[in-house]
Amino acid sequence: MRLSYPRLAGYALGAFGTGVFSTVPTVLLLFFCTEIIGMPPALAGLVVFLPKLWALAWDPIVGIWSDRTYGPLGRRRPFLLAGGILVSLLFLALFAWPYPPGEAAFAGVAAIYFMLASAYSLFAVPFIAVPAEISADPAERERVTAWRIGFGMIGTLIGAGIAPMLVHAFGGGRAGYASMALAVAAICSVGMLSAFFSTPTTTGVPASSPAPLRRSLQVLLADRAFRRLTAAYILQLTGMGVISAITPYWIVQVAGRGEDGVGAALGLMLIVTVLSTPFWAWAIRRFGAGNAIAAAAFLCGAGTLGFLLVPAGSMAGGLLLYALIGLPFAGIQVGPFALAAHLTHEAAKASGNRDEGLFTGAWTASEKLGLALGPGVVGLGLSLVGFHSGAPVQSPDAVQGITWLLAILPTLFLWASLLLCHPNRQSKEALA
Repeated sequence: MRLSYPRLAGYALGAFGTGVFSTVPTVLLLFFCTEIIGMPPALAGLVVFLPKLWALAWDPIVGIWSDRTYGPLGRRRPFLLAGGILVSLLFLALFAWPYPPGEAAFAGVAAIYFMLASAYSLFAVPFIAVPAEISADPAERERVTAWRIGFGMIGTLIGAGIAPMLVHAFGGGRAGYASMALAVAAICSVGMLSAFFSTPTTTGVPASSPAPLRRSLQVLLADRAFRRLTAAYILQLTGMGVISAITPYWIVQVAGRGEDGVGAALGLMLIVTVLSTPFWAWAIRRFGAGNAIAAAAFLCGAGTLGFLLVPAGSMAGGLLLYALIGLPFAGIQVGPFALAAHLTHEAAKASGNRDEGLFTGAWTASEKLGLALGPGVVGLGLSLVGFHSGAPVQSPDAVQGITWLLAILPTLFLWASLLLCHPNRQSKEALA
């Protein structure tokens, strides 16, 4: 099956929503909890981390559920509809709910974010499974994946760059966050519903008889190439999650700018990411996925070390580094997703079980775990350096500690992933 350009664009618009809804909590939720609600940083880190831990079990369940769903709307579309509606409503509630101040808000924020993460899985897992089953032609799978990643990058840019600016434009504080959430939810719901209407009812070839769950899980766990790629991606996203979550603190406390500066820094980084995506697509074809992904992770880690050289109050130096980090960040996005689509297709084809949703569920669970570990690590790190939530002035040690967290922590995770990024025949052949 080859999607027409209107249908392809309509499907890819769903990634606009996933990009926004996965990025805004990573960038702003920890800051919202500590600086707007007044929650201790370690407790705020748990708010971000715990719902994503649940995704390790929930996402594969959603994948298996969608694999075994057959009806008038097809395998994936019922989930796209339900997930798209629920995500928009719960995202608004996450930032607009009248939480009590301080530690008392923990239960409410955690409960809403837990429901949001679960609803997001209902949409994201079947949505990301579509490229792996859309066609037997690798070129068509890469085409659909590239469009989805392109729109997803725009959504990520909106979530990381525009959302903080909207908070500032709406006056900051709780009212600013609530207004931002309303605007973002309204816009992104259109994109997610577009994916529902544009995704073909018949995607993939159903198995003649679904395999027992135990057998499907054995196929997943036995795929060594997929396991290595997933583990490397978790480490890489943890490093990038640290950058996203610590940036608001660095901009406000170290660079001395307002929340609009957060959007400027992350927006610049992601603009460079979008512009450099074609280069990394070429590099993957030319040098192999393993080499390209390893190079991107190494360069990202090297870039964050530069924050140790940026003087306090120097916004210009920070912006330069964010732009430089954006260049290899594209490789971390394009390489793993393209390779994951190929490995998923080949595994499902070899087993005959048509378990694309199960593999995609495991993949999205790893993505969420990495994005949640980043803010969780930052929350713990802020506690260790003596950061006090809501304090108008932080101690010199805490301010210096923020710079060390931004410079060192991402490098540790990104360079650790290099141990799992060795080139291998499977990665090169899958993208050949």
